[in-house]
Amino acid sequence: MSKKKKNTPKLNAPKKQQSVFQEAWSNMNSDFNHVLPEKLRNKDKKKFVLWLFILEVVVLGGVGVLVWKWMVG
Repeated sequence: MSKKKKNTPKLNAPKKQQSVFQEAWSNMNSDFNHVLPEKLRNKDKKKFVLWLFILEVVVLGGVGVLVWKWMVG
């Protein structure tokens, strides 16, 4: 008896890998497009992301200070 070879589908050639930062930026843009209101979707998001980061650092810093004071004092 002859053995039958299993037909395994050939994988497509892998795409040229982008830089990690470019891939992360494109993923973040697609995520933001789902969340942002329509008038902010097609604008430059760099300024928005910068302000969001600053706001996040300030809020988390404030919460951290309050938690630290509560635990210590």
